Amino acid sequence: MRTRRWLLNTLTAAILVGLGACGGGGGDDDEPIVPAGPTIEITVANRDTVAHATAAGIAGLSPASIAPLSTGSSGRLMSVWLKPLSARVASALTQRERAQTAYGPYTYQCANGGTWGETDYDNDEDGLPSVGDVITIFFNNCQDAVGETANGSMTMTFTALSTAGGSADVTMAQMSYATARHTMTFDGAMLLDYTPGTVEIGRATAKGSMKLVVSTHLPFTDTVTLHDGFVVEEQYDTSLERSTSTTNGLLESAAASGVVRVTTMAGAPIMKNDADDYPYAGTVQVKGVTSTLQMTVLSTSNVRLDLDTDDNGTPESTETVAWDWLL
Repeated sequence: MRTRRWLLNTLTAAILVGLGACGGGGGDDDEPIVPAGPTIEITVANRDTVAHATAAGIAGLSPASIAPLSTGSSGRLMSVWLKPLSARVASALTQRERAQTAYGPYTYQCANGGTWGETDYDNDEDGLPSVGDVITIFFNNCQDAVGETANGSMTMTFTALSTAGGSADVTMAQMSYATARHTMTFDGAMLLDYTPGTVEIGRATAKGSMKLVVSTHLPFTDTVTLHDGFVVEEQYDTSLERSTSTTNGLLESAAASGVVRVTTMAGAPIMKNDADDYPYAGTVQVKGVTSTLQMTVLSTSNVRLDLDTDDNGTPESTETVAWDWLL
């Protein structure tokens, strides 16, 4: 069965250990001023670039990763990095024989080569995950699945933990995940919020500017910047094994030389079943200055791109593309 969640697993494990408290936010005074809105027009010439960047940005910040970067059994973005986290948090008591502040670094072998490791900071020295505690995970050519390699580091600081949910600040430093067909590298910070239940709710919000360097088999290469406040929220129905995602925020593409606004359409969230590689429904609107690209999911195989270059309500060009082409 495919892995379907990443940071949510960590918060879930911490909550199950039985904890308590509140959320974080903010930015850096040195961060560039976020533009008030789109800075470029979407044209026939840059449409494909904008579409690629949009798909990569949403997938990169998705709390449960709406799309895989490979067809392998664990090919979910970030799952290879983060699935050890929940087990580590849940076993915190057995790892800590006496009260202390710092633990590690611990280093472990990955299933198919390379290593991953961890250091822990116990803010209140109680031997339990709690507000202010910090977990840092690092990867060195780690392959949890054959042909899927992770490198870099990620730090999670718990800002709220209770049986009602939790929050954590997450910072990634040169976190890369590569397969034979796709590569993503992350630098930046996000706030992760999680509410447990039969329908789990996860929300990832960019703090400051989060950069994603993406390359695909097309070939296609771009640096995508998710501006402060770019958010992806996902509701996961545990009985149906189905996710419902929405997104909103400013996204910048270096390849397209500017900023667009990305929003899921009202009444048309991104819908995906665990059993499928890609979403089966949903519509995302990408706004330029006076132009609009509408990306409509037709099936688990295809997405339709409708480009209205002058915002008159009638698309000047329409094309159906494959999910594998898009990501």
